Amino acid sequence: MANPRRSTRLWLTSILLFVLTTTASAKGCTEVERDALLTFRTRIVDPSHRLSSWRRLVDCCRWNGVVCDDTTGRVVELNLQNSEDMTVEANQAALRGEISPSLLSLTHLDRLDLNHNDFGGSPIPTFLGSFPKLTYLNLSWSNFSGSIPPQLGNLSSLRSLDLYSYGLSSDGLHWLSRLSSLRYLDMSGVNLSMASHDWLHSVNMLSSLVVLHLPYCGLTDLPSSLSHVNLTTLTILDLRGNLFNSTFPNWLLQLRSLSNLALSDSKLHGELPAGIGRLTRLIQLDLSANSLSGPLPAEIWSSRSLTSIDLSFNSFRGPVQVEAGNRISLSHVYLINCSLTGRIPAAIGSLTRLKELHLSHNRLTGPIPAEIGNLTALTTLDLGHNSLSGSVPPEIGKLSNLTSLDLSLNSLKGTMSELHLANLAKLDVLYLYRNSLDIAIGHDWIPPFQLETIGLDSCKLGPSFPGWLRSQGSIVDLNLSNTSIEDTLPDWFWNSSSSFSMVINLSQNKISGTLPASLESLTNLMFLNLSSNLFQGLIPVSPPLLQALDLSSNALSGPLPSTFAPVSEFLFFSNNHINGSIPSYVCTLQLLFALDLSNNQISGEIPRCWQETNELLFIDLANNKLGGKIPNSIGNLTELKFLHLNNNSLHGYLPPSLQNCSQLAVIDLGRNHFWGNIPAWIGQSFRSLEVLLLRSNMLSGNIPPQLGQLSNLQIIDFADNKLSGIIPRSFGNFSAIISISKSMSSTITTDTNFELSSFVASESIALIIKGHERNFSSILHLVKSIDLSKNSLTGAIPTEIGYLYALQTLNLSRNSIGGMIPSTIGGMKSLETLDLSFNDLSGSIPQSLSGLNYLSDLNLSYNNLSGAIPSGYQLQTLPASSYIGNAYLCGPPVSKSCLEKTNINATYEEEEEGFHTFSFYFGITLGYLVGQWCVFMIMLFKEDWRMFYFRMIDRLYDKACVAIKIKINGWRINKGERRTQK
Repeated sequence: MANPRRSTRLWLTSILLFVLTTTASAKGCTEVERDALLTFRTRIVDPSHRLSSWRRLVDCCRWNGVVCDDTTGRVVELNLQNSEDMTVEANQAALRGEISPSLLSLTHLDRLDLNHNDFGGSPIPTFLGSFPKLTYLNLSWSNFSGSIPPQLGNLSSLRSLDLYSYGLSSDGLHWLSRLSSLRYLDMSGVNLSMASHDWLHSVNMLSSLVVLHLPYCGLTDLPSSLSHVNLTTLTILDLRGNLFNSTFPNWLLQLRSLSNLALSDSKLHGELPAGIGRLTRLIQLDLSANSLSGPLPAEIWSSRSLTSIDLSFNSFRGPVQVEAGNRISLSHVYLINCSLTGRIPAAIGSLTRLKELHLSHNRLTGPIPAEIGNLTALTTLDLGHNSLSGSVPPEIGKLSNLTSLDLSLNSLKGTMSELHLANLAKLDVLYLYRNSLDIAIGHDWIPPFQLETIGLDSCKLGPSFPGWLRSQGSIVDLNLSNTSIEDTLPDWFWNSSSSFSMVINLSQNKISGTLPASLESLTNLMFLNLSSNLFQGLIPVSPPLLQALDLSSNALSGPLPSTFAPVSEFLFFSNNHINGSIPSYVCTLQLLFALDLSNNQISGEIPRCWQETNELLFIDLANNKLGGKIPNSIGNLTELKFLHLNNNSLHGYLPPSLQNCSQLAVIDLGRNHFWGNIPAWIGQSFRSLEVLLLRSNMLSGNIPPQLGQLSNLQIIDFADNKLSGIIPRSFGNFSAIISISKSMSSTITTDTNFELSSFVASESIALIIKGHERNFSSILHLVKSIDLSKNSLTGAIPTEIGYLYALQTLNLSRNSIGGMIPSTIGGMKSLETLDLSFNDLSGSIPQSLSGLNYLSDLNLSYNNLSGAIPSGYQLQTLPASSYIGNAYLCGPPVSKSCLEKTNINATYEEEEEGFHTFSFYFGITLGYLVGQWCVFMIMLFKEDWRMFYFRMIDRLYDKACVAIKIKINGWRINKGERRTQK
């Protein structure tokens, strides 16, 4: 039986404890801490009123963001974090101002969280290192800047430190080593480039560290080994986006507790060590975007816990190992652009938990294995951009959870039917483009899915327009380019399936009919490409959000519409039958990048309303009926890179305002009626100029030598003008033509500003090559040509022209150029076409010409060349017509033999020597005759001279006769003695 007194004492003790506890809890925060918080509040700007509860009459333990100890009532946590949503609303709600040192009164503070606020780029207060009991400090994404105060190293109780910021820096991390209790460290984005030498030493002192985030910190030093590794408890290591430029470090293989390793985009190179298999607890591995090479080690698949592996964008070699099929835990595999070869192993079908498989942009061959149908958990299958062959296995239809299927850009053949797609009810992305697949789906079939993105270009869908698309009411991006459709567009296409569409590409088919006037009602449409079809009729008003419209290469007629969407960026209407004038509203389209109206019947003048706010980069008005002058306002288009006005009836001088378009890379004004000189400012203003075409105008005067300053110029065509004077010696300075490795960098095909879905402004240049006009587009950046033919140029070919090592075409024909062909022409080792015909060239053909191994078209006809055609296989295989009209050339391949005359084989130097020899003897003879004549005239008028001369002649005659007779007598005597002796 229980003692009543004892029971009473226990009951009273319980009541007393309850009262004491209640009293302690009810007393609230201390006055000192309340005042400290209110002082802190006075320096904070609170636009969203998150601190509205901070009032003196309210217990501060009940304030928003303030947490007190239940027993002592002391403030232990200050949680003022803002929303982590990267939205305008969240940014507007951020606390601003400065942090007051009054917080130092919170002596029991355990946690301080200020993340995602905005402290205006101010430095982290040094006094934050003076909270002895602080275990959690989060200042991430709060717009602090400057150097991290080393006083944070005084927080000896700190277990979690988050300083994620792109405004902070540190020149050393020695202070970290004092945080012996630290388990979590995030310094993502902090500039640690000045701390690269000791970062690892300092971090390695933190033996309790579990999580380390140092991505994008500018670190450069990653030692391959450590004498001692303290980081044995580390489970997450994130070093992405640094600048290590090293091999995979061996000390990482000792971190046996690692579950997450991220070293992507860190400039790692070399092979992956087989020892990576020792990290048996790995769950996620990300080594993407490095320069790792060699075969993939089979050990990389050893971790039984591995769920995600990303090795994309490296240079591994060899196949996808069969060992990959042994890791049934894998859910995500990313091996994009890894240079992998061989077949996809059938064993991959055992990865039954796999949700995403990315093997695109490799060199995989062979068929898609049927075993891929076992991956029933798969949501994404990406096998695009490989060399896979064969047909698409029908087992792919078993992947009922598939949302994205990409088999694009392979060599797949055969037929895909409803059997492949009938069970893919969750599919919303279908990419089969650039294969030879026949999409044989019934016209009335209703798919179980609702696709958002369809890419079937270059497959065969036609000839009828696919009726099954009528059920797809959620299409955002539709690409049926080059799909053999020969039909009209059904009315339902514009009324239903395209109502949500942002991108429609039906180009390169044979779709006929007219464009609906209701086109402008497609309020979501941003990009429309109907080029290379058979559309007729008028161009309707465009939808309000349309950014890119390509209707080129159809049979559209009539004038341009009355307006375009104000957001228009790309407008392509070339190769139609459009007439009328260019409407002035094109000047007001301030977002317009590219305008192509070429090859139409547009008349009138170029608009004169161009404004400085225009951002036009590309204008092509070629092959129309435009007249008038180039307006001065075109100088306002300071961003312009490509200007095509050729094949019109434009006239006048080239306007000086054009030199304001200093970014121009291509100028084509050929086949117009421009007159005057070629302005010298072309060579001074257009430092980016790569193509200059002024062919078939009425330009006169000298070629300005300033053009030689255009180091990027590689195509010059001034043919068929009235130019005179000499070819400037500065033409040997074109460094783009000197260097064989340098090619155009500004052509639109490589300009990312022009890349927009399937819309690319087509840069095409027409050049006369080998007497025929050729259009260059895809290989335009490789073409290097100079054509000055059909002018009145004089003087000699400058020897500097031979410096143009990479020049492919040189045409100087039909001028009045004289002198010899310089021997330096043999330095143009890339020359394929050389035309010097119909000039006044003389002398011999230099032997160096025979060393041009690529020369396939040569015309030296109708000059005054002489001597033997140089020996050498290349020149003598060219037709004799290359040399016609040079009477003194001989030797193969012309029929005239060099032996017909003694001087036939004489070189120019020999001819010069013979001329000098003849002149020497002619002078001697002439001098002798003149001297004799002078002596005769003197003797004629001087009798004493005449008497003296004849007496002297008589004496010499007598002496000579006596000497001759004595010689004859002596000869006779000697002859008689020889006979006697015989």
